[in-house]
Amino acid sequence: MAGDGIAGSAGIWVLGTFATYLLVLLGIGLYSSQLMDTIDDYVIGGRSVGPVVTGFSERASEMSGWLTLGVPSDAFGTGVMAFYNGLGMIPADLFAWAGLAKRLRKYTEIVKAVTLPTFFETRLQDETGLVKGVSAFVLMIFEGGYVGAQIVAAGTLLEVLTGVEPLVGILAGGVIVVGYTILGGYFAVAWSDYFQGAIILIAFIILPVLAFTNYGLPFDQLASVGSSYTSVTAGMTGWAAIFGIISYAAIGLGIPGNPHVMVRFMGINEVKNIRLAAMVAQLFMFVAYIGAGFVGLYALVAFGQGGIDDPNNVMPMLTLEFFPGAIAGIILAAALAAMMSSADSQLLVATSAIVEDVYHGYINPNASQAKLVRYSQLVTLVLGAASIAFAYLARDTPIYTLVLDYAWGGLGAAIGPTLIAALWWKRVTAEGSVASMIVGTTTMILWTQLSTVIAAVGLSGAVESSPFFEGLAGVYGLFPAFVLSTATLVVVSLATRPPEGVDDHFDVFDKPLSALSSSDRPAGTPDYVTDGGRDVGPKAVTETDNIRAHVAASDYWEEGDE
Repeated sequence: MAGDGIAGSAGIWVLGTFATYLLVLLGIGLYSSQLMDTIDDYVIGGRSVGPVVTGFSERASEMSGWLTLGVPSDAFGTGVMAFYNGLGMIPADLFAWAGLAKRLRKYTEIVKAVTLPTFFETRLQDETGLVKGVSAFVLMIFEGGYVGAQIVAAGTLLEVLTGVEPLVGILAGGVIVVGYTILGGYFAVAWSDYFQGAIILIAFIILPVLAFTNYGLPFDQLASVGSSYTSVTAGMTGWAAIFGIISYAAIGLGIPGNPHVMVRFMGINEVKNIRLAAMVAQLFMFVAYIGAGFVGLYALVAFGQGGIDDPNNVMPMLTLEFFPGAIAGIILAAALAAMMSSADSQLLVATSAIVEDVYHGYINPNASQAKLVRYSQLVTLVLGAASIAFAYLARDTPIYTLVLDYAWGGLGAAIGPTLIAALWWKRVTAEGSVASMIVGTTTMILWTQLSTVIAAVGLSGAVESSPFFEGLAGVYGLFPAFVLSTATLVVVSLATRPPEGVDDHFDVFDKPLSALSSSDRPAGTPDYVTDGGRDVGPKAVTETDNIRAHVAASDYWEEGDE
């Protein structure tokens, strides 16, 4: 059965190493289960994960199948223009670490928020619950679909490599992801991401080096195949080239709105370690993007323009070309697992939206920590089962359409502008945020169907006759969705009443946690701040607990000379 795939005899090694790898993940989950007592531990690892693991995990949770299969495939089809995949992602991620990470980490700790919806509600002082409800709904929809897309990608790749039935791969990957996430929560997710990311990074360093020793630099041979492969615009000119580059750059706009990336900022152990984690993440991403691009280019040199039927097989084919079966099996098993590294993170975020934001926020604000953890595990199980079912039903749907056009783009357009504004703009309001989320979500979905809409209203001829409108209609939907979402946020916020006491919120952003902890003000931050993983229980996440802690810190109930 395993010999029917493109891996041939190496298929046995792929299956063997994949099975071994899954057992390692379960071991990580079992070990991590000993570290988990509260909802904080389950969702953000109790803010105690170190910088190196956080840096690797932040990148591995986002890049996954897009890096291992998508970028090499893109380079195989377009040539050097594929390096633009890093054009938006690298500066956007650098901005996120430099401009968002510290503020988000400090503020969410002070108000004891472990999810973005709870952060939005507190920062925007929304007493209606609308901001929290809308943002939680957006997260559940897009992150849930994201999980299914990753699982079906892993199942499909396993089928291509070894010839097993897609259901086998989907069930194997899905059950293990759900299993170790339930057992170990954020700890298991972060450490498994670190493990997977390290193997993928090594593969994308070694593969181009081996190819270089065989073929030298690929550019002359690429030019002989076609001049577009060495063109920085893939042979496009005018508006087509401009909108093509904008589409690549716009991918980076998704970073601030994807909670499974932002939660890494909230979970790091110390604020001062953010710089080291950022350096690890940036180095990882830079090397990985360059390596993945060269893998696609060298595959074009090695196999020729029509040498690979399915471009998604570019990375596996080149791996099998240069490595013996055992080593190729390890690398390809890691490629499969890389998709799972995204699925587990997204599963955790979707779980937190239901348990923390909906159940704890609306239904039972006084729920105990033990109950919240137990319910989180149960919701993870239910969501995981639903995602596996979705993965099987959607197994014939293009993976990267699901990921880029809906999940990644939808989260980026709906959540990103509000997150940036909440951290940097005092004038943002709850009404503006809700309107922005609705416009961003709607635009992203409709833009993906734009060609169908244009044809339905009979405007196809008019659009095709104009290079500008043809290029605009084909641009990646996150670009217009993010622009319209941001414009809505600004206009509605300026037209509505801003929250009061915003300066106090920005004090939290601008001061170090130590300064906030030692504040002389009666309402100053008490000693529950956990920077450095030195938290003392009991932990709590509700605003009521926050107020109670402030009152306790003020010594109001202490007896004294009166």
